[in-house]
Amino acid sequence: MTITKGLKIRHKLFAVFVLSNILLIVSMWQVFQWSFDRGFVSYATERDRDFLEQMANRTANLYIYYDDWYFLVQESRMESEWHQAKLDNLRDLIPPPSTPNLDLIYPSQYYRQRFLLYDSQQKPIIGKVRFTDAETHAVKVNKKIVGYVGLRSIRELVQDQTLRFVRQQGEAFLLISAFMLAIAALLTWPLAQWLSRPITSMQQATKKLAAGKFETRIAVKGSDELAKLSCDFNNLACTLEHTREARKRWVADTAHELRTPVAILRGEIEAMQDGIIKVTPESLASLQQETLHIARLIDDLNQLSMHDMGNLSYQMEDTSLNEIIEQTVQSMTLPFNEAGLELAFEYSQKSPIVMNGDSDRLHQLFANLMNNSLKYTNAPGKLTIKLSKKNKKAIILFEDTAPGVDDNDKDKIFEQFFRVENSRNRATGGRGLGLAICSNIVDGHQGTISAYHSPDGGLGIRIEFPLN
Repeated sequence: MTITKGLKIRHKLFAVFVLSNILLIVSMWQVFQWSFDRGFVSYATERDRDFLEQMANRTANLYIYYDDWYFLVQESRMESEWHQAKLDNLRDLIPPPSTPNLDLIYPSQYYRQRFLLYDSQQKPIIGKVRFTDAETHAVKVNKKIVGYVGLRSIRELVQDQTLRFVRQQGEAFLLISAFMLAIAALLTWPLAQWLSRPITSMQQATKKLAAGKFETRIAVKGSDELAKLSCDFNNLACTLEHTREARKRWVADTAHELRTPVAILRGEIEAMQDGIIKVTPESLASLQQETLHIARLIDDLNQLSMHDMGNLSYQMEDTSLNEIIEQTVQSMTLPFNEAGLELAFEYSQKSPIVMNGDSDRLHQLFANLMNNSLKYTNAPGKLTIKLSKKNKKAIILFEDTAPGVDDNDKDKIFEQFFRVENSRNRATGGRGLGLAICSNIVDGHQGTISAYHSPDGGLGIRIEFPLN
């Protein structure tokens, strides 16, 4: 861990590629050695077994002629003495002894130094190799075993030559491997840099993003995982940028909304202090009205902030939607009548629609939507509320009459402090938070809320609640 701690990702990729190639070369070398050794020895052993049968037949014929093994022992001793004399006198050309019987047994001179002979009790006669360590074949005369011919293991005789050959092949293999490894390294380093380039770009972009430069974006190339990660980074940067703008706008809108009632309070209080306005029940009622307006605004802001932080509590229980809507309609009928508006509730289901929800929050939701139509619908007008059930969902429609909402504003009316045409006129009494609170309450019940053009020429609000 200490070695790789200071390495960059391109160095690590390069090291992984090189080590993988080295491991592959070593594995191939081991397989090559194992395969060569196993294949060569197996081939030689099978060939020895075929020749042993021929040697046993020839030896049996000689045994019938001499009736013992003395003739072979003598020739083998003469051959051994000649080999020793040749080693002691390397400069002297000593002719080999005549060994006609042994020459008759050998299928080739290659088997001369490997030949073994055992008696019927499996004791060595020629050679000093144990019977169990040799490759043998029985010599039979008149179906009776009179001895065994054998051959020393091929491993003992060809070990040095085999090792020398394998060593030569290994050296050649290592030279080829080193050359291929050098080529792989030359190709791998640019590849490692190419693979790490998007990560390096993302690292630099992340530093800029952490410094508050939310306009930072990464060029997306390709369709692999790094490209998808770049897309996610760009989406994150876009979200942070929008959040910053929304926070700035929220602070500015909040300050604006609080500034107006505070300015009115301050002006009226200063006028009372200067004696311009007398302290009367009417003037105190005006102050109280502005105080209540500030209190409602603060309460709405508190609800929105609690929902954003996940701290807004809901007391969930089985609740009848049609009963809550009917109660809310009854409480709002009088204000609608005074404003010259008609309020109608259409419900075609025979049985009540029951969902798991907070009855107080749902009542607040429906009351806010009715108040929104009450403030912005021209008289004479109408608000129609429809409740139905479809595919295990409760569908609630609020459709009022003119005026309507433009297509550009239709998707923004649920934003905080948003008013149609960006009007700041408080004559309607709205604070631009009612529909934002409605959206949060619907979201708290795992539902959806959307706006559309009402068939009656006004604004339509569609709410869907899951019933399961």
